[in-house]
Amino acid sequence: MLSSLWLFRLRFFLSVRLISVVGSVVGLSGFLLACQSTPSQPQQPVAPAQPASAAVELTAQQKVINSLLSEADYCLAQNKLLNPITDNAHDRYRSVLLMDPNNERAKTGLQTISLRFVELARTAAKRGNLAEAQAMLRNARGIDNNPLVQEAAETLRKQVASTPAPKAYVAGEGEVVLDAKLLQAKDAQLAPHLASVAQKAKQTDQFVLIIARSDAEGRWIYQQLRNAVPGYLVRGDIKIGSPARVKLVKTLE
Repeated sequence: MLSSLWLFRLRFFLSVRLISVVGSVVGLSGFLLACQSTPSQPQQPVAPAQPASAAVELTAQQKVINSLLSEADYCLAQNKLLNPITDNAHDRYRSVLLMDPNNERAKTGLQTISLRFVELARTAAKRGNLAEAQAMLRNARGIDNNPLVQEAAETLRKQVASTPAPKAYVAGEGEVVLDAKLLQAKDAQLAPHLASVAQKAKQTDQFVLIIARSDAEGRWIYQQLRNAVPGYLVRGDIKIGSPARVKLVKTLE
């Protein structure tokens, strides 16, 4: 009886294991069949979600950049290269590069401005105005010192070296030529010369024509003339030219 019971249990155990094995094989076959009939799709990497605030900031910055570039291009078309101070192409392109250092449109804009100054330098040199040509080249080098700027600077240097020195200015009748260094330093040594002109203007009631290298320099000269004759209104005008000088005239030229 005992052996028969053990035999029965053994047969039952083996039957259960056989069913389990068969079920596993059938399940595995179905799985393999499913794999063969339905190819698996590769999983696409999921990009990490960006914070909403970062996306908004980027969009706002891009709008500012686009606006600056449009304004800079317009100023460039109007030839507002470095001036006016608050409305020019150069400052706008620079502002874009501060926000986006690799912005090609802004880089190209600055190169264009530099080349414009090179052309202005060449034009001035052809007219014989070498001082103006050098000033234009300084602007170009300060913006984008590219090979074309360097080539133009070398050409101008050779032209300046081959140009004879200008003849000394001969003062005309009634003219007083002012020393350039003393004038630049606003030296008090000029006071007696200017006072003499102011006194003559008061005595003869003539106009004073002031020739200066800049408007600011001319205004300073005029103020010294006014100071020399308190209570008298010195009548005159300022013209840009060189050398700096003053002269009395019956009527303004």
